[in-house]
Amino acid sequence: MNRRAESHDIFADTEVRPTLPWSCEAEQAVLGGLLIDPSAMERLAEVPLRPDHFFHAHHRAIWTVITEMTARQLPVDVVTTYERLEATEKGAADVGGLQYLNAMAQGVPSAANIRRHAEIVREKALRREIIGAADRALAIAREPDGDAAGKLDQVASMFAQIDRPASRSAPQRLSELVARRLEHWQALGEGDAAPGVPTGLDNLDNALTGGLKSGKVIVLAARPSVGKTSLAQQIGLTVAAGGEPVLMLSQEMPAGELVDRAMANLGRVNLEHLTTGKFVQEDWAAISAAADDAAALPFFVDDQPALTLLDIRAKARQVKHRHGLTLLIVDYLQLCASTAAFDKRHHQIEQISRGLKQLAKELDICVLALSQLSRKSTSREDGEPELDDLKESGAIEEDADTVILLHPMGNVGNGALLILAKVPKNRSGRRGRLALEFAGKTQRWVSSNASVGRKERGVR
Repeated sequence: MNRRAESHDIFADTEVRPTLPWSCEAEQAVLGGLLIDPSAMERLAEVPLRPDHFFHAHHRAIWTVITEMTARQLPVDVVTTYERLEATEKGAADVGGLQYLNAMAQGVPSAANIRRHAEIVREKALRREIIGAADRALAIAREPDGDAAGKLDQVASMFAQIDRPASRSAPQRLSELVARRLEHWQALGEGDAAPGVPTGLDNLDNALTGGLKSGKVIVLAARPSVGKTSLAQQIGLTVAAGGEPVLMLSQEMPAGELVDRAMANLGRVNLEHLTTGKFVQEDWAAISAAADDAAALPFFVDDQPALTLLDIRAKARQVKHRHGLTLLIVDYLQLCASTAAFDKRHHQIEQISRGLKQLAKELDICVLALSQLSRKSTSREDGEPELDDLKESGAIEEDADTVILLHPMGNVGNGALLILAKVPKNRSGRRGRLALEFAGKTQRWVSSNASVGRKERGVR
């Protein structure tokens, strides 16, 4: 690297060399490697670099020009890069000129080690990000105004947004993937593995080709008071009864109300008796049995309101680490808060929706996200909801693997309601219309064979 240092001293205008983590040699090696072998850019796909990963302004400018030329499929070498730099506002002279570019190109024998050099550049950049966040966190902690909890959330969010390098998977041959998949198919065929975790509702499990699957996001949406929280809780209780841990994040309903509903569901106790205290004699035996059943379930509840994506991730990780986690229920998306500085609410919901999809894959869990529907459906002739009724963000539809829209269709006797479970999107199963019955008194849901074809508006 001496030849490069002699050709152009990038610290000539400063009295003190920087003390932040960085490697001038690694940055020069990456740029020099691309100047002599532009095809080496393909090897950087697994170590993605941005301009701000380069510490020195000269190197940021040169990297920007090289990547721009590569994207436009223009030839890259010392001369073409110099000409392109000349056309920029800064000009080539401000980044060392032709002499500095030529010295970087001559300073590396080949681009064979460019990936390793890029890893060094990225590692140093990450360390600078951590130092910067720590400095800002110290300043926030020392501010006299504001409560400690708010400061902690601000600091935690700041560190969570640090762009850590992700391990990227390498392409694999189809034959290798098939060989591994054969074991899974054999286990399914012999009954040693299940295609999914059952919800307890046969027609819904059939639509989901066996039940809930890890890595998937299912959106359950409805207008207010249709029963989406009750249905989600029953699915969660069923999953937990099978020994699979469940976490329900309830932002609207306090934990006490969820307990009332769970006891009504598990013990077939009238919910009104639990909420008013007007019990009948047989209720107590049912409550006692339901309490025993509940005690054995790996079902966890958190009723903190206005959850941020950071909160959701932290709570899911905590349960996953201590107990394992199969299903995460988020009730509901539009009540989540955002730490990002977005002006529009739909941008905030989009961030949360994308984050839940990432979380499902990262923790290998299924996420059941509840969502409100807009009032648009009520203006239709039959009142049925559609995908574009998902409130505040089209990203909810885009990120979901399955969308289930609930709609009341009328009474079926004994105080139960016939509910249409419409499945307009289902990446790994069938779309269609399912019939469910909901007994509000005991918060019980069952599959139904009733017809749920389109009806005239007003039939409720």
